[in-house]
Amino acid sequence: MKSRMLLMIFFLAVFACQDDKAEMKALMLAIDDYETAWANNDFLKVESYFTADAKRLHTEPYVWDRIKIKEYFEEREAICNKVAQSGNKKDWKAEREYIEIRIEGNIAYDIFTTERFKALHIWEKQNDGSWKIKYDVGMLNYPEKK
Repeated sequence: MKSRMLLMIFFLAVFACQDDKAEMKALMLAIDDYETAWANNDFLKVESYFTADAKRLHTEPYVWDRIKIKEYFEEREAICNKVAQSGNKKDWKAEREYIEIRIEGNIAYDIFTTERFKALHIWEKQNDGSWKIKYDVGMLNYPEKK
């Protein structure tokens, strides 16, 4: 009886580890795709990575709701389409240094830094198994010039 119980516990632990690895792989793919969209100035795709009730707080004076987030990325897309013709492009992906990436159930987070700022994304697992950003928080490493 004891050996059966131990065997059952062993198999449950193995399956739980496999689920954790699959979840981390799905999250890492989402993060990579999100970063690639930033690097390619594909801000409409970046915007698609936010949940319907997402909030964003960076250097703006207030918290942005989902409508403001969408407007922001649409404006960035329009500006970058003009700038892209000049060939001037910043590699956002190469600048990021991740401090931690972690999953806790249906919530995950990533913390990263760049030369300019630090940021925290709180990701939420969606019903379809994908990951989207629920909270995007960032702060500059130095005061912004006015």
